[in-house]
Amino acid sequence: MKKVIIGNCILYNADCLDVFPGLEQVDMICSDIPYKLTSGGPSSMAMAGKFSEQRYDNDGEFVDCDIEFNEFLPPLFDLLKHGHAYFMVNNRNVQLLLNEAEKAGFKFHNLLVWDKISPTPNRWYMKNCEFTGFFYKGKAKHINSCGSRMLVKLPNPRNGYHVTEKPTALMRLYITNSTKHGDVVIDPFMGSGTTGIAAVREGRKFIGIEKNKEIFDLACARIEEEEHQFEFTGVR
Repeated sequence: MKKVIIGNCILYNADCLDVFPGLEQVDMICSDIPYKLTSGGPSSMAMAGKFSEQRYDNDGEFVDCDIEFNEFLPPLFDLLKHGHAYFMVNNRNVQLLLNEAEKAGFKFHNLLVWDKISPTPNRWYMKNCEFTGFFYKGKAKHINSCGSRMLVKLPNPRNGYHVTEKPTALMRLYITNSTKHGDVVIDPFMGSGTTGIAAVREGRKFIGIEKNKEIFDLACARIEEEEHQFEFTGVR
């Protein structure tokens, strides 16, 4: 296990299940959780981007996923104070997420939608949306901006940092709606660090966990650059 501290961010290069027991409770969970794709998808179609032949061979193993929802959701529930949790998922795993999250103790608030504008080709309707399960623990509390809508339209990032990268603006929306300045946000599947960057920009503390060393190093570099930008300009 490797631990890196950058400003108000604590980052772990490790399996999240090994890190959870040593952590104190957090104010919010926000994560693009791992799941396997369904094999046998649009193999007969010419695909580009993250579904190109160079990246995905249609076997369902799109990202490294050796953990099940029922393994990480219960310890995450224990880690959360009375607050909000956001779990990003694709259409085929929405039902499983809802079932397993509620089994773990989370209460369901809403199903949020990200319209990524650029659709993914598909034989059964082109896929331009991804989903976020919005849950809570304890007594329900309203979001900070009650005018926020379920559907958010933001372009799909094209930075090349991670094959499933999400927009920083989307993470900032969730974080600002469910925390206050100085609160602690955790992302147990940090990837390239987008949630951490959003937390830094909004003045929140951040705990990020990523087991892939190469991607972890990239996340550290991106978050450190964000911290240096704030130190230099004084503007988040």
